Amino acid sequence: MVDWAFVRRQVETHEIQQLPTPARLRSLILAAIQSGIVLPGTRLKEIELGAAFEVSRTPLREALAALKAEQILEVDAEGLRVRTLGWHDITALYELRASLEVLAAGLAAQRANDVERQIIDNICREEEFLINANVTPVDLANHNKRFHHAILQAAGNQFLNEAIERLARMMVLTGATAYSVRERVITIRTEHIAINDAIQAQDKDRAQAAMQLHLTNALEARLTLLSRAGGIEVD
Repeated sequence: MVDWAFVRRQVETHEIQQLPTPARLRSLILAAIQSGIVLPGTRLKEIELGAAFEVSRTPLREALAALKAEQILEVDAEGLRVRTLGWHDITALYELRASLEVLAAGLAAQRANDVERQIIDNICREEEFLINANVTPVDLANHNKRFHHAILQAAGNQFLNEAIERLARMMVLTGATAYSVRERVITIRTEHIAINDAIQAQDKDRAQAAMQLHLTNALEARLTLLSRAGGIEVD
């Protein structure tokens, strides 16, 4: 049984606390899944969640309904649970992510103005400081989101932005961040430098190749991590 009170203490941030109650509950559950505290297949019971989060049934049901609509949660014969992705599901998600983010990297290399390139470069350089400061894997993962988001903004395609945002909501089901694997941290850093260098040089082909390699390696690391943790179904 999940200790949801413990989960809440671990993942609730000041930003989450400021949200309306249904959105706060949704964010708490998503953060718990993404952090790896709550694993795929975990059962969710309204009584336990309501007591731990100190909320009434109505906003809790609204939050759970939103997560079901996003296909983060599913209902089976035994009730509500966190959706479990199979090997092929995760591979398919990363294939789609790669196609979208490779396009974004190429567009950013072509379209980014001086200010946007400087922002991408600053974020990339900041990553080394964070790694040397031994910040948490969650902090590194959040910084990683900033890097990829800056590239997406520089790409200047609103529909691409929306497509990646929708995909990102589903990516939470792939489990805990790969930054929890120390050897992967250094590799990610090297890959980010290659992507940034290509964008700074306004080299579309090199930016796309560097992003493709980054996400190919990310998929391999993700499948390896999940297989070790036993949090994956082989289909």
